[in-house]
Amino acid sequence: MAEDDQLFVDSTVSGEGTTLGGTPSNEIDVLDAVDLPVIVISRECRVARINRAATTVLGLKVSDLGCSLGNTLAGVQDLNRICARVIADGAPHRIETRDGDRHFLLRIAPYTGSDRQILGAVLTFTNVTAFRASIEQAIYEREYTKAILNTVVDPVVVLDGKLQVQTANRAFYGIFGVSRDETQGISIRKLGNNQWETSEAWKSIEISLSGPNEFQAVEIDRESPTGRKTLVLDARRLAGVGDSLILITFHDVTQRKQAERTTSLLAAIVDFSDDAILSKKLDGTITSWNQSAERLFGYKAKEAIGQHITLIVPWERRSEEEDILRRLARGERVEHFETVRRRKDGSYLDLSLTISPIRDAVGKVIGASNVARDIGERKRIEAALRESEERFRAIVETTPECVKLISADGTLLHMNRSGLEMVGARSADEVVGKNVYDLIAPEDRDRFQAFNETVCRGERGSLQFDIVGLEGKRRQMETHAAPLRNPDETVVHLAVTADISERKKAEELLRKSEERFRALVTASSDVVYRMSPDWSEMRELDGRGFIADTGKPRKDWLNEYIHPEDQPIVLRTIREAVRTKSMFELEHRVRQTDGTLGWTNSRAVPLLNANGEILEWFGAATDVTARKEAEESFRKLAQTLDAEVRTRTRELEEQSNQVRELSWRLLRSQEEERRHIARELHDSAGQTLTVLGISLAQLVQKTGRNAPELATEAEQIQETVQQLHREIRTTSYLLHPPLLDENGLYSAISWYVQGLLERSGLEVRLDVSKEFGRLPHEMELVIFRLVQECLTNIHRHSDSETASIRIARESNQITLDIRDQGKGMSPARLVEIQSGRSGVGISGMRERLRQFDGTMDIESDSSGTRVFATVPLPKAASPEDQTKAELLQTTVSDLNTV
Repeated sequence: MAEDDQLFVDSTVSGEGTTLGGTPSNEIDVLDAVDLPVIVISRECRVARINRAATTVLGLKVSDLGCSLGNTLAGVQDLNRICARVIADGAPHRIETRDGDRHFLLRIAPYTGSDRQILGAVLTFTNVTAFRASIEQAIYEREYTKAILNTVVDPVVVLDGKLQVQTANRAFYGIFGVSRDETQGISIRKLGNNQWETSEAWKSIEISLSGPNEFQAVEIDRESPTGRKTLVLDARRLAGVGDSLILITFHDVTQRKQAERTTSLLAAIVDFSDDAILSKKLDGTITSWNQSAERLFGYKAKEAIGQHITLIVPWERRSEEEDILRRLARGERVEHFETVRRRKDGSYLDLSLTISPIRDAVGKVIGASNVARDIGERKRIEAALRESEERFRAIVETTPECVKLISADGTLLHMNRSGLEMVGARSADEVVGKNVYDLIAPEDRDRFQAFNETVCRGERGSLQFDIVGLEGKRRQMETHAAPLRNPDETVVHLAVTADISERKKAEELLRKSEERFRALVTASSDVVYRMSPDWSEMRELDGRGFIADTGKPRKDWLNEYIHPEDQPIVLRTIREAVRTKSMFELEHRVRQTDGTLGWTNSRAVPLLNANGEILEWFGAATDVTARKEAEESFRKLAQTLDAEVRTRTRELEEQSNQVRELSWRLLRSQEEERRHIARELHDSAGQTLTVLGISLAQLVQKTGRNAPELATEAEQIQETVQQLHREIRTTSYLLHPPLLDENGLYSAISWYVQGLLERSGLEVRLDVSKEFGRLPHEMELVIFRLVQECLTNIHRHSDSETASIRIARESNQITLDIRDQGKGMSPARLVEIQSGRSGVGISGMRERLRQFDGTMDIESDSSGTRVFATVPLPKAASPEDQTKAELLQTTVSDLNTV
């Protein structure tokens, strides 16, 4: 364990990173290559490792190593407690924290050593400040626009050139008494029972749309669902969307109350707007100040009203404000003016100002309305976006594939450095701006031109073709393309193209290899066959004289070849193989060419495409009829011998005391041998595989740098070794669980139940007190083997998905109650077991219990099986037994130390 800890610490040191020991390393530190701050802590929540980003972003120092995490990051509340819980439970945790005006997503995850013991935790910090701000800004702008549109009292509608309704606000639908679906695409002339059909207003709008003149507002009287109303109709072309759309507003001037309500509503909008809204006189005196202004600038309304606007203007920008006041006096409007203003606390903030003149009843400018929006987050997001674009551009330029843009006429608009190397260009000027078709091999040029035109029409696709570079070198290429729409609405061809010349050579070698494989199959005596991905069709079968060949693909192969009694298990095995994409293997009966039944050992493997989908199944079947007939003869002989053995056994039961003693000694010898084998597997094979795993990890790193084409295979070998290591460790634990010696019966059974659930899916409910205590070693071993044998039988024979185990310690005995909810045993089988004529497993269970004067009863019916056993407790342990127990505990401790 200590060696594993040191291995982890040593392997995480490189570059400028430092570990708790303070020892630098020449190895490349993966953690220092990560942009995120990373902190590694020990089980005692002390800083054991920090990367370069942690020192830069969080301000940590080398002197923080070895310090308590809670003192190092004092700003995170209860951090030590959270980390301790993660280390204790093994469950990752994440929280959001702040460092000043920065927001971080803190993820805490445990890490383990080679023995799967948790050594500490790893903390990573992701800066989510810009992300949170962009989300909040997007939600705000969407809701702000929707609220303004739907709270505007006047009806607003957008019409096309034929005066058909395209969209409208809630007030429009209300005044006309229609729904959105009833008006979509309908001419506005048709609304209101066609009373708008002859209105002169529409003629005026049509004339305005056809000429350069602006539409003059008109007043019209019309009936509405709420009565007759007088409306002022005004129309404007929508800028930036062409000449075919027009925005029409209807201003209801029927009642003064409507205007008063509108005024009140607008005042509420100003008061509760997220933007700071204030008004001022032409001399700069502030006359109004809404709640958002209080929040943004820090001044209360009573502090700001009456003060000069320079209260929030930095000294160096006073001339800017004076210019704004002069422009307002001339009646000009200042829109989206980006500037800097000062808060009450002296800090500065970026704002976007929209300033409109306020006029009196005669149109004279008497002041101004300021709408200020905080754009600090937007500025930071824009900077981050520019940085992201630069990174993306760097990625494109450094990717090994060719990345290019092509216009619809074949002009090459852009090509990255890798692409230039593929076509033999020393600079972009040699190919960019020229027709890309000149680089395509003549036989593929028409196909590529058609493909390019298809992509520029908005379709995605892939194509393989050859190119001839500027130096005359031919390459085989594969491109994956998608349309890219430019801001001017033109569509270009964006493609990532790879040089597949080497892959094509490999495919040719593979084809030749397949031809050799087919020749090998032809020379084999086994039946060979091909099946569709779901086995619904047998595509080909060469029976080799054992079974009839298929003249053509056939779907009735199951009934034609497979014995009816074997068809269900064949189908179940097929479904499992298809589901797991693993080998199909089964022995079953088939109809031979002469009509008689024979036996075959059939095996088939799936052939997968690059996406992991099954293309077809290729299989071979071996004639095992002779072997099966021999096995049947042996089975009958075995039955005869078994009957004779049973007869002899009954005769020998009268002298069973000596045999039982010998059996007990054999069982003890078997346990000792299991313990010895488990120890050898753990100490010898386990250590050898650990060294092999370390060597493979180093090999993976080297191949990743020097031979990337071998890295995947090396990683697969490493995974296989790790899997073998886990299986050997599991096998050694099953042979003799070390937890039984170290922690007692409760821990050992809990471990075995959990492992069985992972291996077989059998869910076991264990009912045993954690304060069960310890028993004599031999007695604990007998109880554990009894539980192990019962669960094995449940898994193999009962078809039950669940089981329960209850172990209780009474004053004078231990009781075990093990049950399942499976199919149970037949009455004949149950009688055989109860009479002692059972298999080796149950006999062994009874023999183990008999050494402690224990008993075992088995009950079974269609609802499941129950095994109930009792083991008397010894009155008191003798000094000799205590000495043996202490010696055993010392031996176990020595093994754990080793």
